[in-house]
Amino acid sequence: MVAVKYTIKDLEAKAAFKGAERRLSKPEKALKDCGLLLLRSVARNFKAGGRPVRWRASGRALREGGKTLVDTARLKNSMTMRVLGKVLTVGTNVKYARIHQLGGKLDKNVTVKQHYRYITQAFGKDIEGRKVLVKQHQRKMDTYIPARPFLKVQAGDLRIMRKIVADYVATG
Repeated sequence: MVAVKYTIKDLEAKAAFKGAERRLSKPEKALKDCGLLLLRSVARNFKAGGRPVRWRASGRALREGGKTLVDTARLKNSMTMRVLGKVLTVGTNVKYARIHQLGGKLDKNVTVKQHYRYITQAFGKDIEGRKVLVKQHQRKMDTYIPARPFLKVQAGDLRIMRKIVADYVATG
């Protein structure tokens, strides 16, 4: 094995290296700035409907004229960022986030909560519209959800994060 040893005699250079070493031992500020950048990037992913490639439109968005993955905005608004020591975590705790991020087949029973439905037809015939109570029940869900990666780090984000870290190490 070959080893190289440097001895720095310049006091300013020594101080700069010591400062960089100190900042690298506590990177929380740089990680927080990177996390905030990623949260803004994820918000732009939702606003654009997928970046750099747009997501395939959902059936609900096509039927109702809404945006894919933004019906109630619960998923979009659940994004969080946390820095613990030298670890940055950006994500969500919404249960259905994984299937939308990665895609896949849903094949399970789900509980439909009690709700009201407005009906205008019964047994194939038009009727005067009215509100009816639908009781809580189980429903078989057997469908494929295409991947819609909303937690996607863009190339531009990586460049900016590199600059944030380099600036932090150089000057704090």
